[in-house]
Amino acid sequence: MIGRQQSSAPRMIAWCLVIVVVLLTAGCATRFSPDTIRDEIERQRGQDPLSVFELNLGRFSTLLLKKALATNDGKLPLSGLDQIQLAVFEVPDEDRPAMDVTQIGVRGWETVLRMHDPDRSAMVLIQGDDESIGDLVVVGAGRSRVVYGRLQGTLSADLPAAVGDALREGGPEEVKRIFMQLGEGSIESGD
Repeated sequence: MIGRQQSSAPRMIAWCLVIVVVLLTAGCATRFSPDTIRDEIERQRGQDPLSVFELNLGRFSTLLLKKALATNDGKLPLSGLDQIQLAVFEVPDEDRPAMDVTQIGVRGWETVLRMHDPDRSAMVLIQGDDESIGDLVVVGAGRSRVVYGRLQGTLSADLPAAVGDALREGGPEEVKRIFMQLGEGSIESGD
């Protein structure tokens, strides 16, 4: 009887550790930021990006942008949008195939689009509820550039499909153009 209890103790400890790990990682979502993408470039290319451009409009600057763009009837063209993040990285070794952004580990996000071929790769990820999307992340890569974009707020359910179409048709350059226009306030939503 004593021998049986001693042999089950390591098994019980192992099960406890598994349960603790599952509880600690349950609900944890991958954190996306320009640093996440920079680290992935370094991991896949073996060196830092050649250059980086970052635009980050937080809650306050987005509110100022909305007020500046409010139409005469008080309708806000960017209603629901709270934050915009954009980062554009020039990557080393543009003679090599495009980076594969689908290799970035993803937990806690719904994948709308994943694609990869030698010339480009892309992902569109969302988080939200039954009513709306609260967070949208786009990562697109060509042979010489990686574009990361993130929109946060109460976003239209049509947005992920539109961004996915832009990635498929125009690649990372099209996504960069769209996010730059959002940052400049020249795109109006139909709310």
